[in-house]
Amino acid sequence: HPAAIAIDCEMCETKCPTTGKVDSKALCRLSVVNADNPSEVLLDTLVKPAWPVSDYRTFVNGISKADLEGVQFTLEHAQTFMKALCSLQTIVVGHAVHNDLMALKIVHQHVIDTAMLYTYVNPDDGTPSLKNLAKGVLGKEMPNVHDSVNDARVALECATNYVVLDGKVAPVEK
Repeated sequence: HPAAIAIDCEMCETKCPTTGKVDSKALCRLSVVNADNPSEVLLDTLVKPAWPVSDYRTFVNGISKADLEGVQFTLEHAQTFMKALCSLQTIVVGHAVHNDLMALKIVHQHVIDTAMLYTYVNPDDGTPSLKNLAKGVLGKEMPNVHDSVNDARVALECATNYVVLDGKVAPVEK
């Protein structure tokens, strides 16, 4: 078990054909990076949702209907991978990581959420986006369409920066 990992998930919206229930956070991509060696991608895979997709959110995640055709890796596979990879003590790093865990439908107690570590200059602006953290903390530009491997690495870099500076970080601009 690695001591820490960084994760990012991409989600789409699905709808149960029987009940009409909507899952607005259906997992469609999972990326996991080794925190000790961020160049090591432990998993990066598309995930086939259980229900038909009602909104791919391609403009956000870059994933289209064609991308998911033929995908055999399911939520259950993702859960099995995460349970095999993580012990109860594994630290899971991410940005707004509760959303990723919700998409994975797992509970994990040891998390570092970069959305909670930093603030905006104007606190009324809410929690900083990963794009604003990348620019303000790391001096990096983020692509417009999410790349979940990149997002996991950037969240990890922001968390590392916070630890190195012992939490004495400046607020970021929106």
